Amino acid sequence: MNAALPPEPLEKLEREISNTRPQPGHGELVQVLSTVFPDRDWELVSSRKGWHRVGGIVDAQGNRISDNLLAWIEQEGADDLMDLFIRYEDDGLLATKMCGTTHYLTAKTGDEPWDFIQVEVNELREITDRELFDPENPPDAVEDLLSPDDPVKVDPTSLGAAIYELRQTWDIADAYKNMSEGSYGGSLFTLRFFDDWLASSAATRKFHRRFVLKMSIFKDRFGERRLQATPVSTAKQGLPPLPSATERGVDLHNFLLAFDRAVGYPMAWYFCMITGVDKGLEAIAHAVYEDVTGPYDYLPERDVKVLKGWIEDHYTF
Repeated sequence: MNAALPPEPLEKLEREISNTRPQPGHGELVQVLSTVFPDRDWELVSSRKGWHRVGGIVDAQGNRISDNLLAWIEQEGADDLMDLFIRYEDDGLLATKMCGTTHYLTAKTGDEPWDFIQVEVNELREITDRELFDPENPPDAVEDLLSPDDPVKVDPTSLGAAIYELRQTWDIADAYKNMSEGSYGGSLFTLRFFDDWLASSAATRKFHRRFVLKMSIFKDRFGERRLQATPVSTAKQGLPPLPSATERGVDLHNFLLAFDRAVGYPMAWYFCMITGVDKGLEAIAHAVYEDVTGPYDYLPERDVKVLKGWIEDHYTF
């Protein structure tokens, strides 16, 4: 279901990415992709920061005990955590965490908005996070060691340089085909989102530079594995402040122009509204609809039609 790049170049891509060290701007990632797939025009379009995952274990001097905390617990005695606690509570072991940023790179493969490849690369830096054992609270379950409710924190210390790892690759055209098949496709907002894009003034711009897709797999009520995708705007900071709820006419039109200019394509305010960039944009949409179905005529007819469809049957992600 992960419609990925061909196996042989994918193996090379994974190897080349792991051998590349993160640098400011991450131009090396684009260069690696362009080298492995020279027939594509790659661009780093978005980065998602601020997440972390469980790391490994080091001693008080920073010497490596294990790269994988869960594997170490299972190896040392997950079936008797009290014994594990007694054996190691005085050794000063520290649990680490991997602080991550996911970089999204895209390249066009065809004329439709869903015709692109999306490559996701994690940038990881390991730091010391907490004492593995709390002397006052012996663990009752493995989760108490993996993610304690009240950890004994330590000063974060970086353990080596940051690294890249290939997280995932998606052929979005194949993903679109998968989502469109069968009866469940009609319930996916992503397909409607693509329809709105094609029907609006935004259709003249490159979708794969304006959005990435957060992919997930779920089981439907029949137990079948299904794919869904949530569009996430690549819009950066610097968006204009929302106007007041009473703004209409020229002032409201000027806001739409400023928003679209800041994001870089027509009807950006509409698609950013649907993808939750700012919940306040929903009120703007209603105000715009009052304007364009009343005394004002500042939206192209195709965009008015798209907006009308949303007013009558609204959806957001």
